[in-house]
Amino acid sequence: MSSEPDSIVRLARPVTGPAVTKTAATIMLGVMVSKARDRTGWTQKMLATRANISNATVCRLETAEAKVERRTVEQIMQALPLEASERATMLELLRRSTEPEWFQHRYSDVTQDYMQRLLGLESMALSLVTYDVRLVCGLLQTRRYTEAVIRTGLHLSEQNGDELELRLQQRLERQKRVLNQPDPPQCTFLMDESVLRRRVGPDDVMGEQMQSLREAADRPGISIRFVLLDHPLAGNEAAMAGSMAELRFGRGGLPDFIYTEGYLKAEYLSKPVQTARDRKQKIEEFERHQQLLLRLQGEACASPTESRRLLDNAIKRYQ
Repeated sequence: MSSEPDSIVRLARPVTGPAVTKTAATIMLGVMVSKARDRTGWTQKMLATRANISNATVCRLETAEAKVERRTVEQIMQALPLEASERATMLELLRRSTEPEWFQHRYSDVTQDYMQRLLGLESMALSLVTYDVRLVCGLLQTRRYTEAVIRTGLHLSEQNGDELELRLQQRLERQKRVLNQPDPPQCTFLMDESVLRRRVGPDDVMGEQMQSLREAADRPGISIRFVLLDHPLAGNEAAMAGSMAELRFGRGGLPDFIYTEGYLKAEYLSKPVQTARDRKQKIEEFERHQQLLLRLQGEACASPTESRRLLDNAIKRYQ
């Protein structure tokens, strides 16, 4: 899904260091255990027996489906034949995986459970492609546009409380961590053309948001394109369902995944899938959404130049 040619494969970000998130460290730890176990020729059950833990514990660790327990990892590391460098990397990942994420203290009450994996990984991506059918992508929303979106979703009794400000600060912190880091991901933001007209706030709020998008479209590493309303693909069932994002992490890094979001729920589709039971179905879902994102870019989107023109017209409309 990157705008780069498929023949160019970038190396992933370092798996250790201060920039590595708790979520990324948890997943990479599981990946390293799985690779070391496969190299040794052991099944999960064989490793569990040698480490004196349950088979389910090994499975959950390798798939990052449970909280990392230091004692469990140490027992696994003792059981596996590891190089000194592998052991050092695992210990560093273990340390980071037991620390909190950036949103788990101050913003814990306003961070939806289904978004936590995305928030913990998007700053680690090398490339990011998003598609939003109803609103401006959260990573590009201005403060006032975000406030208008959040305010309409709160009960009247909540609109003057702490929750609104916390949600705003969380959104701004997220944007900073992804787009304002020293080496931000290559980003392609696809948005439905209706976003240009869907009123979220008064003219000054909408105009400010359109101007912000126009400025972002000129930033290196960012492409903003609009899916045209008169293209049949814009009515695709999956395209109309909600937001999508594909994150790629590069060679030797985290598994690439696609995030799909509906109302108060989300799904993560990755390849390869480590759960054999639903491997085929989930790989098909991953590929179907991946192809949809490719088709939207190739068939249904205005060009970057035309998308800038659409933004220029929107800015005039709200003046």
